[in-house]
Amino acid sequence: MKYIKVIIGSNFGDEGKGLMTDYMCSINENPIVIRFNSSAQAGHTVVTPDGKRHVFGHFCSGSLQGIPTFLSNYFSVNPLLFIKEYDELKMKNVDPYTMIDLTCPVIIPQDMILNQIVERYRGDDRHGSCGLGYNESIIRNNIERYKITCSELLNKNYIDKLELIKNEYIKDRLKELNLVGCKDKLMEKLYDDNLITHFINDIEKYFIPKVHFSNIKKAAEKYNTLIFEGAQGLMLSEDYKYFPHVTHSKTGVSNVVNLLEEINNDQLDIEVIYLTRSYLTRHGAGPLLNEVQEKPYKNIIDSTNISNEFQGTLRFAPLDIDLLEENIKNDYTKILPVKQHEYCNLKKSIGLTCLDQIDDDKAIYYKNNQLYVNSTNRFVEEICEKINPDNCYLSYGKTRNTITKR
Repeated sequence: MKYIKVIIGSNFGDEGKGLMTDYMCSINENPIVIRFNSSAQAGHTVVTPDGKRHVFGHFCSGSLQGIPTFLSNYFSVNPLLFIKEYDELKMKNVDPYTMIDLTCPVIIPQDMILNQIVERYRGDDRHGSCGLGYNESIIRNNIERYKITCSELLNKNYIDKLELIKNEYIKDRLKELNLVGCKDKLMEKLYDDNLITHFINDIEKYFIPKVHFSNIKKAAEKYNTLIFEGAQGLMLSEDYKYFPHVTHSKTGVSNVVNLLEEINNDQLDIEVIYLTRSYLTRHGAGPLLNEVQEKPYKNIIDSTNISNEFQGTLRFAPLDIDLLEENIKNDYTKILPVKQHEYCNLKKSIGLTCLDQIDDDKAIYYKNNQLYVNSTNRFVEEICEKINPDNCYLSYGKTRNTITKR
């Protein structure tokens, strides 16, 4: 029997996926964490009960407990940010063990530079990008001539492709983006030979020696519990209705379903845990239903989502329970066919975080297009009545020991 925990954000990200992953790692037997979408722009904050803190991008949110990470083929590897975060973890006396699928696409420095140039160029029409190159890498890696995977990092075929990208692709991409002649301060960096030289050096000396290449089936063999840690949220999925203010990634269960087919285990016990804060947030451009200009609760403190050039400041709205139900229902139907497996047990759960930030036990939320103010307990009951979960996890703080199971 393999025990599967799938952790998914129900909104625009920042729901507490790092916290819940850390919690699941602490209560389940022999776990491994699998990243199944997105890339290093995930900012999953973990604070341990003894006060150690880290914001995870490449590595799983169980790393502070010594839990290994597997980066699946749906994860885009950014070697430069991987090296940076690896060194940060080593300084915290953490020795992260990371397995990577050889078919993982790779983000290169030119992707990040292009991403930042185009987002600045959009001005008030920005899409809400983090500026870390994910979107640009997806576009480039869809062209076979310029595609770079981890396999090519290993066999060194990527070196010739870096030259092709510099000499051919950059020019074509700038023309496509109407950026020919753009005066952005980073334009000259796109053709800098030193950029390529330093990147190759970093790959050979600091990236390859720190990782282990594998595939999902082999990576899963030795572990009893597979914890799938999602990134972003359901309302940022590439197939959500808010395009183009979304990510180039499927943020729900779709990728997990495909990965479970590759594992091909006879017996699966699956729990999908949908997370939400006690209020709604969005970092970056795009629609935000019932947005308010001030924080809905004065107790809200967020030291992870700081203001930045590309996403601006964190935005807020009261939670809409009907929208939450819609998002979860639409996603959960995608995993229901797995339940037809003869030896599969499937559960749907909800996780509510930041409940400690509700002022004076007065929760503010929308239901049936009306604004309600009720006690925290009634707020939780209303959500459970809508979602009808098998389990409900309640978080009243920053650390895993503040989570209770209702």
